[in-house]
Amino acid sequence: MKYFLTSLVSLLVLTTSLQALQETDISTFMRTNIDIATGVLRDASIPKAEKAPKIFAMFDPVFDYVLMAKLSLGGKQWEGMGVENQERFVKVFEAKLKQSYMEKLDLYTDEKIVIKNSEKIKDARIHLTTHLMRNSEVYEIIYKFYKDKNNEWLIYDVDILGVSIIQTYRTQFADILTKESFEQLLTKLK
Repeated sequence: MKYFLTSLVSLLVLTTSLQALQETDISTFMRTNIDIATGVLRDASIPKAEKAPKIFAMFDPVFDYVLMAKLSLGGKQWEGMGVENQERFVKVFEAKLKQSYMEKLDLYTDEKIVIKNSEKIKDARIHLTTHLMRNSEVYEIIYKFYKDKNNEWLIYDVDILGVSIIQTYRTQFADILTKESFEQLLTKLK
């Protein structure tokens, strides 16, 4: 089973890297990868430390960490930083997102994630609604996609229970930056 999952993950990552995610493939791609990811989480033969990297390998190609970092900081702050600080911030921001995600993986028991619908909000925006089901409770998660200049669909935000991850970070970062320096923000994120 472990070999099968590893091979399937490698194939999906390779396929995604070679071919841009198209609008018609979003639901299928997410459904397939969510199913594989929950399989990885359930597989007791995979060491805990290896689970998150396997899951990140599946989803990293469709997350636009640069845009997410820019949106979380705010356009005005982002533009005033300079390229070197932008690159530093993206690295720290991506690591922070992944660390937060890894902490949540520890809470996974055996929830089921179901794709409910895909809605085209604008020509270049799609919201993919999923439901995480735990016993009789349902938690809504919306993956927000946009079409980039290469006509590839990428995730730029995730709403969990109606709360935008990007908006939450933007509020926190703005509060920190009113009192502290950019370097102090980076230190806090690390």
